[in-house]
Amino acid sequence: MVTHLSDLTAGQKIKVIKEFIDFDRNSITVDRVLTFSCYDYFPYDGGYTFQFEEVTIRLAEIFTSNEQVLNNFSEYFELVQ
Repeated sequence: MVTHLSDLTAGQKIKVIKEFIDFDRNSITVDRVLTFSCYDYFPYDGGYTFQFEEVTIRLAEIFTSNEQVLNNFSEYFELVQ
């Protein structure tokens, strides 16, 4: 069961169902389908770098809006079969 972006495995696809702004101020728009590759975690600021085939998304726990995305997977994403 996927409850966090870090639970994804390579090749899994997700669809964005709620728009958000990542750490780099990039808008991640609704209906975008992303294919997961891998992620890195940086404990200093609770930072994650998620690599998708289509885009790189960086999120940091030190920002409330980013933390909301990280902690509410099903509010922002759905798995694509």
